Amino acid sequence: MLLNPPGLLRPGLLPHWPYAQDVDQALTDRAIPPGTVRVERTGRAYGELMYLVLAWDVSRCAGPGGLRLTWREDTGWSHTLLRTGGEAAIPRGPLTVLHRVYAAPEAVADVADALVSRRFRGYETEWHGEWERAHEVRTAIDAFREPVG
Repeated sequence: MLLNPPGLLRPGLLPHWPYAQDVDQALTDRAIPPGTVRVERTGRAYGELMYLVLAWDVSRCAGPGGLRLTWREDTGWSHTLLRTGGEAAIPRGPLTVLHRVYAAPEAVADVADALVSRRFRGYETEWHGEWERAHEVRTAIDAFREPVG
């Protein structure tokens, strides 16, 4: 269940918040809620990209480390394996089985479940479906970037 994570803006004011909520709900429905959630944007100097970070520490994962899933509005989903003991993370790259930037939340939950459990049974499926509210959020992101005044 998403709480209000710290940041300069309340998360509900960020245009990609509805996507974060639906992904979080799909993960919660699967009983694999992440331990850490960040719903944020990069600064204007970096083009003000919207992003979302979900992380599971070692206590929530099967295997020797944790997992971080990152969503960026321009590239979609990627993942990183987190080592225990503060060692460096191992970036694994894009989640190529999720073929859409706004992958359906249920597809994200299936892939996250495979990665968190290290069973990889659902990771073999190719997910082509797009989230039904993607156009709405893309429009909201464009409006968010428009100059005020």
